[in-house]
Amino acid sequence: MASIDNLKNKIINDDKIASEKILDEGKQKAKSIIDEAKRKSDGIMSDMKEKAEKDGKDQKERMLSRAKLEARNNILRAKQNSIDLVLNKTLENISNMNDEEYTEFIKKLLLNSVETGDEEIIFSAKDKNRIEDSSIAEVNTELKSRGLKGELKISSETRDISSGFILKRGGLELNCSIDSQIRILRDSLEGEIANLLFEGI
Repeated sequence: MASIDNLKNKIINDDKIASEKILDEGKQKAKSIIDEAKRKSDGIMSDMKEKAEKDGKDQKERMLSRAKLEARNNILRAKQNSIDLVLNKTLENISNMNDEEYTEFIKKLLLNSVETGDEEIIFSAKDKNRIEDSSIAEVNTELKSRGLKGELKISSETRDISSGFILKRGGLELNCSIDSQIRILRDSLEGEIANLLFEGI
């Protein structure tokens, strides 16, 4: 009987040892699985955080680039608008000159525009009556002193221009209307006027 009890106790003890061993192995395996899952989870979280930071940085840089571009475009528009105002004011000032001021202006423009000194001057109908022959005679005298022909004459033609004139020689015409001159000079004027208006901006 004692031997049966001993055998029974041995089986129970062996089973207990075996079950504890299995339980320990199960705990170890579970711990290993949990640790691996945590490591993978931490890796995923780290990657997501890094990606979020990178995306945030990229988005911030994109926003800054857009803001800089918008600011630059706004400044450019402001410059263009200001230049338009200056050029329009120039045209307005020329239009508002009295006859004496305007005649002096035309004389200077003629002296700077003629090539040979024997061109015909085509004015608008308004300016044809405004510019005296004596003023053209003064320009001719000055042209002769510069070694040019000094034979400018006012054409019987008129043109639809607001101010200035057209120089005609043979079949060639040079448009010296103020509108045309400002269009031609606009590129160089833009840089100069922008520098004056926006120095330091």
